[in-house]
Amino acid sequence: MKILRFFTLFISIAAFSNLAYAQQPKTCQGSVITMSATGEIESIPDVAEVSLNVRSRADDEMAALQGLSDNIRKIINVLEDLKIKDEDIRTDSINIFPVYDQRNRQEVIAYEGTSRVYFKTYVLDKITELMSGVTAGSNNLFSNITYSSTDKDKLEDHAREAAFKKAHHKAALYAKLAGNKLGNICTINEGNVQVMPRRMDMMRQESLAMAAPMPKNMSIPIKPGKITTTAQVTLVYELEN
Repeated sequence: MKILRFFTLFISIAAFSNLAYAQQPKTCQGSVITMSATGEIESIPDVAEVSLNVRSRADDEMAALQGLSDNIRKIINVLEDLKIKDEDIRTDSINIFPVYDQRNRQEVIAYEGTSRVYFKTYVLDKITELMSGVTAGSNNLFSNITYSSTDKDKLEDHAREAAFKKAHHKAALYAKLAGNKLGNICTINEGNVQVMPRRMDMMRQESLAMAAPMPKNMSIPIKPGKITTTAQVTLVYELEN
């Protein structure tokens, strides 16, 4: 029985040793060339994530809270009319705080309610109409719009391919200039790969935020432009004479 256990243990160790040996990375022989490159792919975004600042002001806390609730409801109604799904709408950060007289910091002159509404839309050709609907005639103002893509994996693969081709081209060129040829690839190391979203911010002076609501007929043209996906790669080649 002891002999059988020893034999089984020996086979296990031998198999593990062979597996570990098989997984050893291939080492380069002789001279090598190391080349890094970044691939970039431009694409049209197909999703926009919007952050809205919602406000209200009143003489007491409950009235400010009620006004804030009404403003949030107005925004949600506009979003529902434009077929934005419930799962793509989120509200948070509900705050009520006193507003003090600028000359007498002990005197409370009003109460202000603030909140944020986040939503996502996949119909970018109606983004101007949408933003006009949620801000017109109110103190509500979007703070930023972030454009990105739902085709993240495919864009990243295209960027990887572009980075690999660029690194290979540069390595082949330098090898030729040195009087050599590229041999086998020894290692491939991937660096940072990401779809870089494009963000549009809108700033408004705090002193004007409550005093001047957006006109009902105002429509600010909004265009998403393009987004960029990048990938970095480092290739190590053997050099042949």
